[in-house]
Amino acid sequence: MTIEDLKELRYLDSEIKAVQQEIKGMYNTYRSPAFEKIGQSPLSPGDPTSEAVQKITTLQQKYNRMFTEMADKRDRINAWVAELDDPEIRSIIRWHYLNGKSWKQTSKLVYGANSYYNARKTLMRFFGREK
Repeated sequence: MTIEDLKELRYLDSEIKAVQQEIKGMYNTYRSPAFEKIGQSPLSPGDPTSEAVQKITTLQQKYNRMFTEMADKRDRINAWVAELDDPEIRSIIRWHYLNGKSWKQTSKLVYGANSYYNARKTLMRFFGREK
């Protein structure tokens, strides 16, 4: 397991939230984006409802694929974390990468210190990234 693998989990989680927000916005007909294709006149015949349903369906399929991928990554990370001997590192990884806390929040939860650097520096040293 590498630090990049752990970062991928956070990025995937963020992307899933963005897709989820996009799907939610599609249901709000007042604020949803126009469903016309670029260059298409809004007066041309078509079925905007079926286009909206098609876009929502496509986004939902993407969301489901990403959610499954994230669940698989979380399972692999949890299995790897369970094998670690150092409870400090396990705690940092769980709070920051699996629970989505910021470095400052993670430091507060692990060390009781409200500092950006404590937990981050410990983990980077574990992975050989800092002295």
